[in-house]
Amino acid sequence: MMEMSDTNPYKDKMLNKSTRIRSFSSTASEDHLIWHRDRQNRIVEVIHSNGWRFQRDDSVPALLSSGDILEIAANEWHRIIKGEGDLIVKITESKKKKLSKKQKKIAQAAPPEDEITGADFKALNKDVDEANPRQYAAPKGSKRAKQLKKASDLYKKGDIKGAARIRQKMEKPHMKESTLLERQELREMINDITEEMKLDELLKELEQRIQEKKGKSPKGLSKAVKKSLDKKADRRCLTRGSVYAEFRAGLAAFLSSGSRKGMSAHQWAHARVNSANPSKKWAKVKKRKKCPKKKKK
Repeated sequence: MMEMSDTNPYKDKMLNKSTRIRSFSSTASEDHLIWHRDRQNRIVEVIHSNGWRFQRDDSVPALLSSGDILEIAANEWHRIIKGEGDLIVKITESKKKKLSKKQKKIAQAAPPEDEITGADFKALNKDVDEANPRQYAAPKGSKRAKQLKKASDLYKKGDIKGAARIRQKMEKPHMKESTLLERQELREMINDITEEMKLDELLKELEQRIQEKKGKSPKGLSKAVKKSLDKKADRRCLTRGSVYAEFRAGLAAFLSSGSRKGMSAHQWAHARVNSANPSKKWAKVKKRKKCPKKKKK
């Protein structure tokens, strides 16, 4: 026996508790063919279709043909798009499996709490993304974590000076007297980062190549910093321009992400340069085609 409600654009014929034949009429209103989710996993077999299409969230519509089999996960957004004539499908629902203790913890990250869905993993990943690295000594919800977030937000808005002041205030109590950020150093750090933000990536790379050939260095960094970075670049057979870029990225990361306790911006940037390697995905440093000759002692 076919069953149809006033709101559903289809008729169902139950074969057993988990299987049914569903028929969508050619006269069904498109207003009723809406985006929706099902409570259980479903396997849908197309029995008859003429121009009807199926669409998942963030995907383009796919034409349905007789014999097609679709697997639709529980709580997955989807819809059907009307074609010519009737659409007839066979729907088989899978029974819910009992979850282990670990699975229950995952399922409880987002509703529904009795099923594991994509929303659970998104929620869990969000928590991981929001957490700071352990070496930053800024556990989630702590005062230091909130300060890092505030500095990061200011940096993203373009308020580099504001972010730098917060970071300086944060690290000052943990620094030795000799490593405190003086006004001149703070000014240089802000100028270095601002310069980096203004440079277009392509133009910057071209400029670096030209200046390296001329034996010059890009503007923005202080002479003392460039001298130190040049030594590191030459010793490790890296292009000087890419080492400058890595250093600036470290300065920016100090404001936008954070650092270990008690480190100044320049110390954090130098630490990034020291650990950078062309084989690492995050690194900006690049190998030279020809390494400089080592000076004889």
